[in-house]
Amino acid sequence: MNRALSILRPTRFSFLLWLSFVAAVALSALAPDRYGTLRVSIIDQSSKLPTPARVELLDAKNEAFVAEDALAVGTDAGDRKTPWQGTLEQDKARLSKTVNNSNTGTKQFYSAGTFTASVPAGTYRLKAWKGPEYTAAARELTIEPNGSLELTIAMSRWINMPAQGWYGADDHLHISRPLKERDPLISKWMQAEDIHVANMLGFSHSRQLPGVYNTPQHAFGAPGGYQEGNHLLLSSQENPRTHLLGHAIVLGARSYLNFPDNYLLYGPVFEEARRQGALSGYAHYGFRMGAQFGLAIDLPGNNLNFIEILQFNDGIYDVWYDVLNAGFRLAPTAGTDYPAGDATRVSLPGRERFYTQVEGPLTPDNWLEGVRRGRTFATNGPMLEFRVNGKSMGAEIALSKPASVEIEGRVQFDPARDEVDRLEVVENGQVVRSVPRDGGAAEIRCRFQHTVQDSGWLALRAVGKKVGERRLFLPRYDFYTLPSLAHSAPIYVTRKKAPGRASQRGGRSSLQTWIARLDDLKARLSDDRLEGLVRGGPDGVNLEVLQKNRQSLLEAIERARRQYLRREYQ
Repeated sequence: MNRALSILRPTRFSFLLWLSFVAAVALSALAPDRYGTLRVSIIDQSSKLPTPARVELLDAKNEAFVAEDALAVGTDAGDRKTPWQGTLEQDKARLSKTVNNSNTGTKQFYSAGTFTASVPAGTYRLKAWKGPEYTAAARELTIEPNGSLELTIAMSRWINMPAQGWYGADDHLHISRPLKERDPLISKWMQAEDIHVANMLGFSHSRQLPGVYNTPQHAFGAPGGYQEGNHLLLSSQENPRTHLLGHAIVLGARSYLNFPDNYLLYGPVFEEARRQGALSGYAHYGFRMGAQFGLAIDLPGNNLNFIEILQFNDGIYDVWYDVLNAGFRLAPTAGTDYPAGDATRVSLPGRERFYTQVEGPLTPDNWLEGVRRGRTFATNGPMLEFRVNGKSMGAEIALSKPASVEIEGRVQFDPARDEVDRLEVVENGQVVRSVPRDGGAAEIRCRFQHTVQDSGWLALRAVGKKVGERRLFLPRYDFYTLPSLAHSAPIYVTRKKAPGRASQRGGRSSLQTWIARLDDLKARLSDDRLEGLVRGGPDGVNLEVLQKNRQSLLEAIERARRQYLRREYQ
């Protein structure tokens, strides 16, 4: 009996044998013959050439996989106490091959045009995107154990805006480019989102010494540009920027513009930008971080060119309409502020963008001139056409008396990504015609006669909702929807020998709004309230800066106030 039990009792040899068996089972589950290889070429349907794209590869359990040779992307946009210094390898070490898309809730990656992924055998869903002008490409596929699958994915356009002279841009990208050797890789990243003009914004703060501390650029002006075909990288800046007066943007300057001794006076920066042929404007809808107060001071100087109206999955036009109704002309732009935001609203580059009509080839100068002339529309997907009496966005129509004008509007969109509900014609901030979508059509058109009584402006906007994206809360929209939006630049109408827009009833109201903002800011700058304006954080202003700039700022407020009053009675 004892002998029988001894036979059943495990020996060291049998234990090792059992352990080897368990290890063999575990290894077999991970063995190469349980994996397969996926090789994908992404081509442009028209040219048949490889083209960059953003890719999502999900298995049957919705687990995401990233290609071994995915583009390494990302940035360092943190607030630095000293300018960045390092090697190319140190710069690349900050990057990642994985992209978290907060709008879909999935992990994705970028490809330069071909990629290889070693994945467990099974079924997969592959999807590729290339900006708003291309339809998304989708495939279902199976990877066999120890198998190899080669695919070609063709990206096809549903619209070709460059063929019509329109080029998409993101005016607000905080992507570090301290070394020019990274430009080709960053360009491929931007091409994957079909961004034709990518504006890289360096920035500083009021407490820092002169220099580009954050998201540095290796050069400004022509040396800081990089171009591959019809895709441009441009060095620009988001500076000055404070919680008190908002965030200013300068596009296309020949040098980094910064006057730290008078940091709260944005005007000198805008004046120098204009002298250099650059463009100046305000970010974040013209109201976040106190931008409405900065605008109130700087609008009368006539050195501003644009204002961002789309960002963070939202479109806010109120302040811009106040600008236009007061008789000033600012082109609408859009940008993502990548990588800013939070877990629910950070946008990938180009999610919000604007299109510019460019005369001649796409060059930095031609593009800047198109924006300067107001030939733009902002969008997160839909494409706009707008004409009044045959003239397009940014144009001016002169009338000798009240008259009827012909308005033509059109929005086109990809129904797989955008459900545009209606097309609206806006006159001086008020909707004068709303045209609903007809069934499942991929466009909405309008054409009608409209009587214009006084000087003012007309514009076109589209409103709808996104398709197939995670639904988040936005204060201005339905709890369950992400909006689909587009807004054109105005077409201005001027009645000869008649009062300007600012002198009319609606214009006077807007002028009084700007004057009230100046009065509010002046009161907040009083001696007994100054300490209450102090704020920490990246764009905060300390008491020393406030005290140093206070008198000059008060003088600028008074100067702007006088200019508004003169404008009211012109």
